Amino acid sequence: MMAAPAPAQTMAEAAWANMAVAVQLCETRTNDMTAKAQAFRNTGFSEWVERSSTNSDTTHWFTAPADTVVAELYYGEMPENCSVKSAHLGVTLASQLLDELIPTLYPTYVRKVETGPAGPSGQPATCVRYEDPSNEIGQVIGSTTEHGCVDNGTSLIFSSYRV
Repeated sequence: MMAAPAPAQTMAEAAWANMAVAVQLCETRTNDMTAKAQAFRNTGFSEWVERSSTNSDTTHWFTAPADTVVAELYYGEMPENCSVKSAHLGVTLASQLLDELIPTLYPTYVRKVETGPAGPSGQPATCVRYEDPSNEIGQVIGSTTEHGCVDNGTSLIFSSYRV
């Protein structure tokens, strides 16, 4: 019996799948940032890297096929940072993606919701944050856009520390 061809994906479906992979890679706990960068390469992301000539600052940009998502991985003099953005997946869908992933990755994190103005669908935008409740300066993982909680067809998933 032959395998059936894969069904066609919409750009949003491809962005969702690639964003899920990128977020999981970003959230891999390790002190070896070169290994984390290699994991993106091994998964099939294209890469562009910028290294400082004066210190250890290094930024990698990893692009998924068809430019569905771009992950930015920074490490060096400042605390590490990994974020994922998409021009093909709205923030409400990115928030739903986090709602599926984060409870399995960090079951004790507390979910917080921000509602933004109505988007093209007439529904208000939804942005979520998951926060480490055990540490005042603990990790925050959330969804937004470059313009705040607005459903404009784009999204940014970030991971940082409350300081």
